[in-house]
Amino acid sequence: MDKNVKDKFVNTYIKRSWIEVDFDKLESNVRKIKNSLPVGVKYVGVVKADAYGHCMPQALMRFIKGGADMFAVANLYEASRVREVVSDRPVLVLSPVLKEERPLVFDYGATPAVSSFDEAKAFDKLASERGKILSVHIKLDTGMGRAGVWFERADEIISQILTLKNIKINGIFSHLSSADTDREYTLSQVERIRTIAQKFATDDMLIHIHNSAGLRYVPIEPPFNAVRMGLIQYGINPFDDGGGYEHLGLQSVLAFKSKILAVGERDGMRIASVCAGYADGVPAGFTDDARVLVGGVRCKIVGKVGLDEMYVDVSNTTAKAGDEVTFIGEQNGTEISLADYSRWTSRIPWETMVAIPRRVDRILIH
Repeated sequence: MDKNVKDKFVNTYIKRSWIEVDFDKLESNVRKIKNSLPVGVKYVGVVKADAYGHCMPQALMRFIKGGADMFAVANLYEASRVREVVSDRPVLVLSPVLKEERPLVFDYGATPAVSSFDEAKAFDKLASERGKILSVHIKLDTGMGRAGVWFERADEIISQILTLKNIKINGIFSHLSSADTDREYTLSQVERIRTIAQKFATDDMLIHIHNSAGLRYVPIEPPFNAVRMGLIQYGINPFDDGGGYEHLGLQSVLAFKSKILAVGERDGMRIASVCAGYADGVPAGFTDDARVLVGGVRCKIVGKVGLDEMYVDVSNTTAKAGDEVTFIGEQNGTEISLADYSRWTSRIPWETMVAIPRRVDRILIH
C-alpha cells in the first residue's frame, strides 16, 4: 500500500466494534480500595490476563497512582510486560514456573510462588550460582485444590525451605476457592493459613489470602498484612446480589460497544444487523433475557450469532445504520453491567473480560 494511502487509512479509520477502558475510573477504584484498608496493609494489584482485558501495560501507572504497592501476574511473560513499564515494584508470579523458565525469574526481577521444597531447592541452586538471594512467597493450598504446599504439610516443608541459604521467604499466601458462594468454607481456609503464619511469619513477610470477594467479610487483621485485588478494582462485584461494596463507590472501568450495519423488516419486526459476532468475543449463545442498548433502549437479541454479525430487535426504537450498540456499559442513562452480560451469556465475569479478542479495538480513556 502506498504510504500516503496508508496514512490516510490510519487517520480516518472507523471502528466497528470496540471496548473502552476508563483509566480515571480504574485509578479512582484502586485509590478507594487502598484507602479503605487498615494502615500499613499492602495492596497487591492483580494484572494477569492483560489486567483482565483492561490493557495491562498502559494501565500500570494508574494502579501505582491509585496506591498499588506491588503486582501479581500468572506467568513470567506477564512479569516481563510489567517490567517494561515498572522497575520499582515487586512482581509476584502466582502460578508455578516451568523448569526451563526459572533463570528468567532473575532476569525479570520477579518473585516466584514456591509450592514445594524441590522447587525451592532448584531456585536456591540458581541463586547460589548467581551470587544472589532470591525472595520467594510460599504458596499454600488451604483448600483450593490446585498448586501449593498442602496445609497439613506446611510445617515440615516451610521448615525445610528455611534451611536454604540463598532463598528468603518474603511472603506466605493462599487462594480462596469460593469466597463468593461459601462463607463457612472460606473462613476455614482463613484459619488454616492463620495458624501456619503465626508459626513462621516475621515482620518483613507479607501474609495474604484476601481476594475481592473475601474483602467483603473476612477481617483484615494480624497476621494478614496484604490483600490481592482482582475484580473489584475494575468495578465488578463478584457477588450475585451486587451488594457489599457500596461504601467504596466503585465504577465499572470497561465498556463494550459496536455499530449497526443495516436495519430491515422481518416478520413485522425491525431487525438490526450489528457488526459484532463470536470472532469479536460475542458468544454464540444467549439466554432469553439477553439485551443490548440501542438509543438507550434495551433491545432483545434475536436469531443466531454469526462469526462477524448478530441481530437485534429494534422495533421500539428509531435505530438506523451507523448507530451505536452497547453490550456492556451506559447509554443515554441506561446501563448494562458486565455482571448482567455475563449472566446472559452463561459466563463468569472473568471469562467475559478476557474473551474479547484483539480484533476488537481498544479505546483508552485518560
